[in-house]
Amino acid sequence: MPKYQEPINLAHLQPKNRIIRSATHSFLPDEQGYMTEAEYSMYEKLAECGVGTIISGHCCVRQGGRANLEQVNIWGDGFADQFTRAADICHAGGALFLPQLSHAGPRAIDTEDLADVSQRDLKKGRHARELTPEEIKAIEGSFIAAAQRLQKAGVDGVQLHGAHSYLLSRFLDPTFNQRTDSYGNSEENRFRILEEIITGIRAACGGDFPIALKINIDSKYEDPELYSRSLRFYLTRCQALGLEFVELSGVDFINQPKDATLYYLEQAAALKKEFPQLPLALVGGVRSLQDIEKALAEGLDLVSLSRGLIADPDLLIKLQIGGEKSRCVSCSRCFVLPHLHPGIRCVWAWKEVKAQQKQQDRKGENS
Repeated sequence: MPKYQEPINLAHLQPKNRIIRSATHSFLPDEQGYMTEAEYSMYEKLAECGVGTIISGHCCVRQGGRANLEQVNIWGDGFADQFTRAADICHAGGALFLPQLSHAGPRAIDTEDLADVSQRDLKKGRHARELTPEEIKAIEGSFIAAAQRLQKAGVDGVQLHGAHSYLLSRFLDPTFNQRTDSYGNSEENRFRILEEIITGIRAACGGDFPIALKINIDSKYEDPELYSRSLRFYLTRCQALGLEFVELSGVDFINQPKDATLYYLEQAAALKKEFPQLPLALVGGVRSLQDIEKALAEGLDLVSLSRGLIADPDLLIKLQIGGEKSRCVSCSRCFVLPHLHPGIRCVWAWKEVKAQQKQQDRKGENS
């Protein structure tokens, strides 16, 4: 059996294999924050095709923190039932289901009162004020309440989104965090918001409720050595807090060359050697069976795919019958196509739809 097909025992979860569908914004929910039938069908397909752990797209935990119009909400009890249905669908296919919890910070689209970890000028002449300590506590409470709702809904755990310049990642990165109070000015303070959210979820949901974290392995602006030292402190705390796993991503994945693969493997492999007891997952540029096997051979516990599973939701089935890689060419048109052609997330799917339309047109002409 290939190693990626082997089950793994984590602290509280036992995924059937080492493959994670990384949190991916699908553009499929409606503008009220609810999953659509297309979203449920996506989860069903991924589970039926062998993905061991499915992480949802980022879910908004608080009004004023929504990053996209078509983003699932979990800031109120009325949004919980949809997660029960999604979890049931994933479980029927043998997959675990972990919603990802997020706050967009100054990238929010549902408020004019933009706030950030520290005050700063934004693009297009906008400005973000600095969050007050009281507001930080309220945001922490929103993450904790969201986890409680999801636990009652029957999900397998949650992942905190601490990457990609959303709010939690901005606390961790000295580039953005210029605070001088208890939430800034040291590694311990910069991690405080995450630590208080994690301990708050533990208190509310019990010590055996699985919590994972997605975190940047690098910083776009800060001194690489400074961020690297900070990251090692953060992982030390993650290990002490008993996180289920930490998924390592990066800030520049969208700008990688189209032929690049395993963007962060070298750094991730080095971190795994330093933290052998902390389960680590790698995401970024995983396109082929060779990529998956190489990451696992370097000691990573789990391998996450995003765009590769957009192009080929049945990728694992294709690999099992002799396929070598995903059709994904890293064009990133999956960020654009859904706005032009709702419901279509990949250029390959768009081409297939066009081919079907041409075939139907020919039939119509010949009838």
